[in-house]
Amino acid sequence: MTTSTPSTTTIVAAIDLRVVAMPLAIEARCSETDCVSLAVTRGGEVISFDSATRLLTFTDSGRTVAVDPSVSGLWSLVLVGPEDVAYVMGVPYGWTGEAVELVAIPTSGANAGKEVARVGGLDPSGDSNLIATSKGVMQVGCCGFGERSPAVDTPLTMAWVTSAGEPSGVVLPEVHLEYPGDDSTIVVRTDVNGSEERWTVPSMLAGRDMPPVVATDDGGALLWMYDVMFADAPPPLLYDFLPDGTVDTFQLGRYQYAAALHSSRFVIAFNNGYVKLTLPES
Repeated sequence: MTTSTPSTTTIVAAIDLRVVAMPLAIEARCSETDCVSLAVTRGGEVISFDSATRLLTFTDSGRTVAVDPSVSGLWSLVLVGPEDVAYVMGVPYGWTGEAVELVAIPTSGANAGKEVARVGGLDPSGDSNLIATSKGVMQVGCCGFGERSPAVDTPLTMAWVTSAGEPSGVVLPEVHLEYPGDDSTIVVRTDVNGSEERWTVPSMLAGRDMPPVVATDDGGALLWMYDVMFADAPPPLLYDFLPDGTVDTFQLGRYQYAAALHSSRFVIAFNNGYVKLTLPES
């Protein structure tokens, strides 16, 4: 589907009045020795992870999960996949610059808090980011883009696993970006049956990293655009790709950094504190 362009708006340093902002009572702390990070479950509950205490905390229920000592050091919660398995990335204490690792940790059941899968060899430079794809977690490099992001031949870092650490075989909807070479971007949502929906935006949705994206429950997609590499970059915009083929945009003011995008049409943003930004119903 080739679709209309986003509505034209004047970008100002203020949040769109249609967006409902709710601050989250999660400590925003990160240093060379410990870090608090967060992600969102498939069901929509925010989880924080404190690397100093090795505790996963579910913010709605208050439930906590103690994580194995094998995940001791500077680790951060990357995302939560199917079966509420948490995926954390990091390095052990005494790290000397070798490649970092990705660990899968169930958050419920008999293996809650235990390491059930681990892969190494991740880029330690900070010049890559981890994204959720249809079949698992993928590392995408920064600083340049070709015809597609992620590239077709990018390997999975870790397939989705069950709470027992076995490949789950789960397939989710996913979003990728195509760059046809005319300063436009085609946003492509692929459903589990292989069908595609496409939206064309007359600008380059690309920066230092692949912009955060998510396939939404209503058949659309969300994309967060802010280029952290440029001090004079335009204020952040959230693109809302609707299932009827139209595209809307939301100005996000001072909230420059996206911590998580959720399929139920909300975003966890960060700027000196975490906030939940909920979009109007599509």
